[in-house]
Amino acid sequence: MKANRLGIKAILLTVVCALIIGIGASPANAVGKQQHVVVSKADFHFIVDGKVYHAPKDTQGFLYNNRTYVPIRFASYLLENWVVWDQKTSTVSVTVPDDNQLKQLQSYKKQYLMPNVDTSKPASAYKKENIYALVDAAGYNFFGKEQSIPKDVTTFLHKGTLYVPLRYFAELIQHEISYDSATKSIIMNSRGGSDTGNNGNNNNGNNGGSTTNPDNGTGGTTAPGGGNGGTTNPGTPGEVDKPTRAELVSAAKAQLSRMETRLTTLAFSLYEKYEAATTAEEKQKYIDEGFALMGQTDADVQAVIDQLNKDLAKYDYEIGNDGAEFLETYKAKKEAALAKFL
Repeated sequence: MKANRLGIKAILLTVVCALIIGIGASPANAVGKQQHVVVSKADFHFIVDGKVYHAPKDTQGFLYNNRTYVPIRFASYLLENWVVWDQKTSTVSVTVPDDNQLKQLQSYKKQYLMPNVDTSKPASAYKKENIYALVDAAGYNFFGKEQSIPKDVTTFLHKGTLYVPLRYFAELIQHEISYDSATKSIIMNSRGGSDTGNNGNNNNGNNGGSTTNPDNGTGGTTAPGGGNGGTTNPGTPGEVDKPTRAELVSAAKAQLSRMETRLTTLAFSLYEKYEAATTAEEKQKYIDEGFALMGQTDADVQAVIDQLNKDLAKYDYEIGNDGAEFLETYKAKKEAALAKFL
């Protein structure tokens, strides 16, 4: 009994650590608030160049506050854009695929092609569901440009899938998108320039194809496709724009905030798996993963602080106490959590 209690507490501690990672972040920078949300799910028709697709059952779109929400990965794949999830920064990047990625996307789409569906009527009625989601839990980069979320837009991260309002997605993806509420149809037309292949209106489009699946985007797994994250701008030789000291410190705070989101998601997922486990071996596995996550958190926090100090030195700024204060606060709160839980 005691071992089980300690196991649960160890996993809960990862949640506590996640919640205190955002040290130094102002409320305006805080991301990833968890809450229960009542949504109305439906099996939308996704119509792309005349062909009809339905999302996997576990990633269906929904209606919330009179806005239609779509799973960003699935919708992007239908338009043959590549999606990469960066765990460390909780950022989703949408890019134009290379030739190999394009083949994978085309194969993926065939799995969800519905050639004989009547789109003159909805595929399903709305069904209310209470979901537990992280709100505004990610950063967005579309075609190499970081995008900020408008104040009137709410996004959700639920069971590893990101959902965004259809209108906002249309603006980011730079495609023509419309919605027919009577038939629950999302009409997306590909445009030249992103090389989405044929745009015929025939509902055939199925030839075999490989079974490579570009991933449904669950949880903290690294999304397929090479290359991620940080792009360097080669610029021109000579002077480059020098970030201010405040900008460097703010960037470190933002990274810690994003880390908070990622860890909270992982920790709660771990806790749910622990609760669902039926054998002692399974439970021990999740206990071990909980402690490993704690250890990785220590290393990740230190890495952010080390990078901050390195950047400050690189641009000839006084290193100061920012990094040391971040680390001190983190350690103090973690020790308090350990004393309380263990």
